[in-house]
Amino acid sequence: MERLGQIIYNAEDFIRLIEQNLDNLKVFQYDPKYRVLLGDDFLKKMELWDHNIRSRRNDPFTVVVCGEFKRGKSSLINALIGENVAPVNVTSETVTINRISYGSNANEAVLSGGRRLTLGDKDLSRERLQPILNAAEEPIRQLEIRRSCDFLRDITIVDTPGLNDSMEDFFSMVEYSLQQADAVIYLFSIGSPLSQDEQLFLRTMVLPQKYTDLFLAANFSDMMKPSDVQPFQDFIRKKCEALLPDSEPFLLSALVELCRQQDEERPNPELGEMLANNFQVFRQELLRLVQQKRDFILPDRMHRLFCGMQSELQRDLDAMERGLETDAEQMAKDALFWESQISTLVQEQRNVEERLRQEMSVIRQEAENCMQELLNQMSAEVQTLSDMPTDDIVKYYSLYCVDTIQEAMNFCTESHTERLYNLLDSICFVRSNAVSTHSATDYGFRFTLDNRTWTMGDNIGYVASKIPQLGVFSLVADGIAGAMR
Repeated sequence: MERLGQIIYNAEDFIRLIEQNLDNLKVFQYDPKYRVLLGDDFLKKMELWDHNIRSRRNDPFTVVVCGEFKRGKSSLINALIGENVAPVNVTSETVTINRISYGSNANEAVLSGGRRLTLGDKDLSRERLQPILNAAEEPIRQLEIRRSCDFLRDITIVDTPGLNDSMEDFFSMVEYSLQQADAVIYLFSIGSPLSQDEQLFLRTMVLPQKYTDLFLAANFSDMMKPSDVQPFQDFIRKKCEALLPDSEPFLLSALVELCRQQDEERPNPELGEMLANNFQVFRQELLRLVQQKRDFILPDRMHRLFCGMQSELQRDLDAMERGLETDAEQMAKDALFWESQISTLVQEQRNVEERLRQEMSVIRQEAENCMQELLNQMSAEVQTLSDMPTDDIVKYYSLYCVDTIQEAMNFCTESHTERLYNLLDSICFVRSNAVSTHSATDYGFRFTLDNRTWTMGDNIGYVASKIPQLGVFSLVADGIAGAMR
């Protein structure tokens, strides 16, 4: 047993072993007998995995930064690199995946057919980038950015679009980026730490990838008071435990770090030193990880991808096996049963759709009435502000608007989400009981997550864009959002 401690691992031998196993699997792709049994879809998956694993052999250590829209991902990357590289303040029209790597200063937009569109440094600003993307003959989804700074010598950073519903077109690209990652930074806001949607994304898209390292970071920490720091740390640590036991989330402020680097006045001076130290620790931890894995990142990456391929293909094979084990007689019985159920199921579906439609109509009307009443009250309050100095209104009233609207929307969405969950639970329970008399499968709707809070970070922008009656408040929406940050 003592000799086990003397065993060493050769990275090149390990890589060759994985590639040899990939070569052995090619028999299934080229043998006509297996091609007929496995089908085109299965073989295409094998081909894609094979290409993905082999093509990553020469890639540097890759860190993917992800999180919901407007969480400061690009600002965090700029603070890490020490240069304004990643485009910030983007809109849905200027959203791209930004791959930032080491090399001579260059910016390129990736087009189809191997074409590239050269961009200047100033073109990366929102004002310059949006017209360029609009004028392109095709949608531009990725930017390649190279800089010769020391931080990027051994690391490539991928800046992904936000994960909100409005970014659904980019979801597949985010998913693909995560498959290429050697480590992941998941960024969330202290205003809505790990909301229901974020937890669902982490559970279904990030954790199953089995990344060796996953960093959880809370941005906009400069919004806290000194007395809030310890309670928030305890709260977020407990919340993260459910996802990643023994994890230690970082409390960061990309804005404070950028101000420090540019010798500008920092927001929230009381927390300035703590946040600067936190960011340095975060940065050093990331660099330490890169150095630590310099020799073994390639076998670690290829092994993880190979296990991912094995897991996905095994699920498909298990499904095929279960199908083959079902004899013809049982299949005929099942076909007759479901044929007799079709008309009933169609009618049930129509009833469910109508029930949901009516419930949503009621909820929508309640929400509109609630928000309209709130906005009427706030509009009336505006008339009382005529004697106040403009600076005081900008400084204090925007924060009041943030708190008031957030509280109203939180209350509204929390109560309505609970109603919808209960309704969908009851629908699924009735349907699953009917199905389970003929099948062993049990279905349920509810995800058991730690909370159902509304994602609050973008409430102001949401309200300003969705409610025409907002009137005067839409004029200070940007100011409010700025005050939040």
